[in-house]
Amino acid sequence: MKENPEFIGRHYDENEKDNLKKALNRWSDESLKQEEGESEKSEEEVRMINTINLIIRSELESLGIEGHDDVPLEKVHILSSEIFKRMFPDFQGNAFFLSTSDVVYFERNDSMTGAQKFSTLLHELVHRASVTKFYGNKEDGGIHDARVGYRIRSAWKEPKEGSKLLGFNEFMTDFTVYKILSKNQSILERDFGITKKDIRGPIYSYFNYSPIFDQILLKISKDKDIPLLEVVDDLERGLFEPNILVLKDVESSFGKGSLKVLSLLGSLKGDNCEKLDEMIKNFFMEKDESKRVEMGDEINKFADESRRL
Repeated sequence: MKENPEFIGRHYDENEKDNLKKALNRWSDESLKQEEGESEKSEEEVRMINTINLIIRSELESLGIEGHDDVPLEKVHILSSEIFKRMFPDFQGNAFFLSTSDVVYFERNDSMTGAQKFSTLLHELVHRASVTKFYGNKEDGGIHDARVGYRIRSAWKEPKEGSKLLGFNEFMTDFTVYKILSKNQSILERDFGITKKDIRGPIYSYFNYSPIFDQILLKISKDKDIPLLEVVDDLERGLFEPNILVLKDVESSFGKGSLKVLSLLGSLKGDNCEKLDEMIKNFFMEKDESKRVEMGDEINKFADESRRL
């Protein structure tokens, strides 16, 4: 758990803040214990986690970000499929980061390649390295994450609404994973047999959002007259810095309301999610600002109607 967790959304007196921090620290300490039936990590799994600590720290330093704390081995619970599914029966994926306990759960699946296993662990530990802020509910005493990277949830304003910028946060995490893997490909091939072809393969869950990212990059670069790589670094840095100033560039380049449109990416389920994501992609690829305004209205209307179903 980060040493000084930040609480947002309302005013907290020092006594309340202290109690909330103690609760988070208690949950963090509890997460160090092995789960019932959890087996020891293999030698390769230990080496993977240690390597991921090194390459995440290196990536953050390249962005000018210091103070990263490595994940302890005990905070990565690698579970058999049977135990993972028993503990998390409603979860659809095979790994996740739980911010309030500062812990990663990963399903050990023999069908996964080394590249899939490594990239999945890296993805969740990039989430862990991202900026995290919390909200303490005064009414029920609950603690929720209010921000993880770009993903934002304003539970104090909109308790029934889901997270905003969820899809964009997942894409930026996947992009950061790809960037880190590419930079360290020689190490990965030497130590884990992960090849350049593996890194470029289908191991990223959110790269279908790449066309949106590409349009954002190109337009901000052109409008601000700065190199593409500078925009790339700014967008990646947004995962890890307290202030997400680069989001103002999105709104400036694509017009008022564009950030709200981006925030809806990945916010629905099933066919409606696919349709909404396609509408959002078309929005960011549209060159005509007046048409984008119309498209933005249609997108917001479709999202509102879909949530009511």
